[in-house]
Amino acid sequence: MRRALLALLLLLAAALAAPPLLARLGLTGPDPALLPPRGRAVAIGDGLELNVVEAVGERGKGPAVVLVHGLPSNAQDWGAVPERLARLGYRAIAYDRLGYGYSSRPPDEGDRYTLDSNARDLHRLLDALEIDRAVLVGWSYGGGVVQRFAAEAPERCRGLVLLASVGPLSGQGDSPIDRIAALPFAARILEWLASVPPIGRRMTHDGVANAFSGEEAVPPAWLERTGAMLTLPGTLRALVRETQRFDPKALDPEHLREPVLVLHGADDRDVPLGHGEDLHRRIPGSELVVVPDGSHMLPATHPDLVAASIHRFAAAHR
Repeated sequence: MRRALLALLLLLAAALAAPPLLARLGLTGPDPALLPPRGRAVAIGDGLELNVVEAVGERGKGPAVVLVHGLPSNAQDWGAVPERLARLGYRAIAYDRLGYGYSSRPPDEGDRYTLDSNARDLHRLLDALEIDRAVLVGWSYGGGVVQRFAAEAPERCRGLVLLASVGPLSGQGDSPIDRIAALPFAARILEWLASVPPIGRRMTHDGVANAFSGEEAVPPAWLERTGAMLTLPGTLRALVRETQRFDPKALDPEHLREPVLVLHGADDRDVPLGHGEDLHRRIPGSELVVVPDGSHMLPATHPDLVAASIHRFAAAHR
C-alpha cells in the first residue's frame, strides 16, 4: 500500500514538473515561425536593451510619435499604426517594454515592473534615440506609463494620447490572471499553466477574445502569435509582477498640463469606457473621442482611425 502511494506521489510530482522542465530545456516552447521579426536593440544603460521598431516616411524623419504598449502585449501589437503614421510624415517608434517581446528581462527587484520604472525606461529610450520631445501614445497599461512620464518630465512631451488607458478607477479586476496574481507563487503557477498546451491555449484564447470583445473580431493568426510571445522566457513573470504592483493611486491626471487626447472604444471590456470618461473629466482641457464599436484593441481593429486621430491631435498641437 505504501509503495503504491509513493509511486502515485512520484508520478504526480513528475507530471507537475515535466511541462516547465521541458520548456527550460528548450524541448517545448514557441514555434519560431509564429514569432514576429525583431527590431533593433537599443541600449538604455545598466546592461538593459529595448527592442525598437521604427517606421519613417519618405519625407524623412518628421516629429516623433512614441507608442507604448500595454500589459502584456509587445511592439508588434500596434499592427499597421506605425506605418500609417510614417506615411503621414511622422517618425513612429514602437518598442517592447522590459520583460516583453525581445527586450531584456531584468530581475524583479526594488520597484522594477511598476509604472515608475517603465517611465524611467521610456526616459532613457528618448535619450538613447536623441529625441528631445515627442507625442507619447500610451495603450492600456502603457497609458499609465506615459502619465507617470509626463508628471516627471513634462518638458519632453508634445502631448499625450491615452488609448484605452488605465486611470485612477483602474485596479485589479476579476479576470483569471488577476485571481492568479493574487496567489502566493503566482508567477510559477501561471508559468506551469501556460506550459500545459491545452490549458495555455484556452487561457490565451479567453484573454484575447475578451480583449477583442468577441472571438469573431480576432484577426487571423493573432491568437497563435500571442501564445508564442507569451511563452518567451520571463514574459509571464513580468505580467504577474506588473499586475501585482500596479497602483492606480500613483496616477494624478488632474495635474497633467500637456495637451491630452483620450481615445476609447465604447465596447472595451478590459478597460471600460467609464475609465476613459473619468480621465477626460479629470484632465483639464483634454479631448475625448469615443469609437462606437471599438473594443480594447483599437490599433488592431481600427488602425486608420487611430493613426488619423494621432495625426490630427499632433498637428493641432505642433
